[in-house]
Amino acid sequence: MSDTLRQDIIFKILKMAKDNSDLNSDDLFNQVESATSSMFNQLIQPNAETTTKNKDKDDKARTKRRMKRKDRNQRKEHVGRFFINLMEKNIKQPGIPDCLIPVFANSVQSTISEESYMQISGKIDRLLEFGEKKGFDYEQILESKPGKTIATEILTLYNAETNSTSFEKQLRNNLDQTLVKNIASIENGQELNIEDTVNLAFNEFTKYLKAT
Repeated sequence: MSDTLRQDIIFKILKMAKDNSDLNSDDLFNQVESATSSMFNQLIQPNAETTTKNKDKDDKARTKRRMKRKDRNQRKEHVGRFFINLMEKNIKQPGIPDCLIPVFANSVQSTISEESYMQISGKIDRLLEFGEKKGFDYEQILESKPGKTIATEILTLYNAETNSTSFEKQLRNNLDQTLVKNIASIENGQELNIEDTVNLAFNEFTKYLKAT
């Protein structure tokens, strides 16, 4: 029973990873965790005493995972913010809802390599720490010469990956999903043509990339 269930869990995870290749790692993790939690519970089947001990361990493990995800999200926000700061004025225009701008910022994490991403993240952390010690606020650090140098480095790394077959599909899907999710809060959102709006946002973004 346990061997069969273990195989079922593995196959389910592999299938979900294959079917949801357009999701970022955090979203995929959340979906897989939700879909397999009951199966894992069946696999373990602890007695009452062990359950309490395991629950404490699970709670600590979940807390640690949440902290790691929170740390990754904070890093993602910084890296994406530096990246989008270069082009926000160019792509933030009538017809492109504000809710789509973070989609471009967040796409950095799934576009450049993990090694490059971590290197950039480290540079930003050091710059923020240095800038804060000198009394500069976040916007001043963004607009500083070192801040723009890092942003340009991100842009170069990002541009090198935009020819991949999955790049356009994933970015368009994320734009579409975000627009549908937020359409109720957009002024005159019900009048928006979702496909046209996604095309406009994607085209303006890639136009800027090609011009750099």
